[in-house]
Amino acid sequence: MRKINLLIYIVLISVSCTTCGLSENKIKKQAIAIAEKYVSDQLKDAKKTIARNGVIIIGNKQKMFVIDPSKTYLGLIDDDSKTDAIVSLDCFTGQYQTTSEHLILINKDDKITFNRAVESDMRIIEIKDRLITADVPTHSRNSPLFDCKSCREVIKYQFRKGELVKMD
Repeated sequence: MRKINLLIYIVLISVSCTTCGLSENKIKKQAIAIAEKYVSDQLKDAKKTIARNGVIIIGNKQKMFVIDPSKTYLGLIDDDSKTDAIVSLDCFTGQYQTTSEHLILINKDDKITFNRAVESDMRIIEIKDRLITADVPTHSRNSPLFDCKSCREVIKYQFRKGELVKMD
């Protein structure tokens, strides 16, 4: 009898947790949909392709964006207790990557909304405790040392008043 009561209790807790707010899967889907719309709005005559591994490529003859679902990061970014997201996009002109953009998406009233795009060659490592940890190159993209593995630094950012602020 105790096992049945315990099982019912576990089921009730898991059902109640999934019904309050958005699940991480729903947040990720909304974030990727917003990224697709953001990219499509920037391009004329864009075509969308989805690779077997789930990577989304949207582009035309001049410019192309790559949305890799594995580069969607979830965590607390702003001051509330709702899970937010960052989607990293790789931007190409022709066959060359020109930059990366990171879309900051904030969860307001259980709906993910676009806040801003940050153009940077940083690579997001994690979002934890309202801190965004990123691996940032110390040289610009046009420098021969751009891809130097030892020429990178880990920087922590915090989202304050709509801006990413570098933490000391």
